[in-house]
Amino acid sequence: WSHLVIGWPLYLLGMASTGRIAYDGSPMEDGEFFDHYRPGSRMFPPKIRTKITLSTLGVLATLALLVKLSLDYGFLTVALWYTFPYMWTNSWLVLYTWLQHTDPSVPQYGQDEWTWVKGALSTIDRPYGIFDYFHHTIGSTHVAHHLFHEMPFYKADVATAAIKEYLEPMGLYNYDPTPWYMAMWRIAKTCHYVEDTKGIQYYRSMEDVPRSKDVQKKQE
Repeated sequence: WSHLVIGWPLYLLGMASTGRIAYDGSPMEDGEFFDHYRPGSRMFPPKIRTKITLSTLGVLATLALLVKLSLDYGFLTVALWYTFPYMWTNSWLVLYTWLQHTDPSVPQYGQDEWTWVKGALSTIDRPYGIFDYFHHTIGSTHVAHHLFHEMPFYKADVATAAIKEYLEPMGLYNYDPTPWYMAMWRIAKTCHYVEDTKGIQYYRSMEDVPRSKDVQKKQE
């Protein structure tokens, strides 16, 4: 719930979990944020500013239409026909995004360690069972997407097989065979924070943080 209703909008607005390096490799400046809506956001290269503008205008037009429909037909009607299906669809999107980029074994790189290739390989493929069919294997071919983001999705499985064959012998292909629902539970319990934004970091769990009463017992 927190990821979907709070975290996802904050991420799109550039207020949580966004990168710290601009499209040109320069670091984020003090007070700057990388959002998905402003054409001038340094998350995006200048060549796609027109597309970002059109996308943002489309979002605003959709919001205006939803307000009008809510006034004409009632907020409950719009909630039943749009908001609830929208939340269901986005719940899958948030789940995929979370599981694609979060795992105790996947490193997080600070600016001093990050390179494009390291960042591209900092994702993990997982099996999603029958949902791979319904969702076009977006969760089990994400490494390929990171490396070749303009590749058509219908060739992602072919590319993934080739990437795995090349990268796996070098230990550079991340794959977790754990069923997605079990992986979700494990990650929710073990991946809460990183200790710093420098160097190479791995997710840590709040369960590893000693509770005050345990610290007091050791001191006694």
